[in-house]
Amino acid sequence: MHPIQLEVIPHQTIDGLPYQHLHFQIMTADGIITPADLKGLCLPTNLDFKQGVVIEGKGPIWLYGYLVHECHPCAWVACYDTRLGGVVVSTHTHAVSISQVLPIELPSNRLTLR
Repeated sequence: MHPIQLEVIPHQTIDGLPYQHLHFQIMTADGIITPADLKGLCLPTNLDFKQGVVIEGKGPIWLYGYLVHECHPCAWVACYDTRLGGVVVSTHTHAVSISQVLPIELPSNRLTLR
C-alpha cells in the first residue's frame, strides 16, 4: 500500500457548483511522509479533468504543491482551507476565478482508514 491514499468524491459547493473532492490521507504509522513518497503516487483514474477539483487533507505543503501540479489539467483547482473553504489556485474556465473562495462542506463519506 502506498503511504499516501487518494480518494475522489463527486460533490458540490454549498452554492451548487459541481466539483470533485480529492481527499488524501497519510497512511504511515507515525503520520510522516518524505518527498520520496511522491514517487509512484498517481491520481485516481476516476478523476474527471473536465470538472473542477478541491484538494483536501492533512499533509505537508509540498504534497499540496505536487497535487496542484498533477491536477492542473482540470477545469479548475482549489485547495481546502478550514477557515475559508475552497480557494481557487488554478483555472481554465470562466466559471471560477483565481483567489475565489468557494463555500465548501466536506463530504461526509471521506475515506477514514486510520
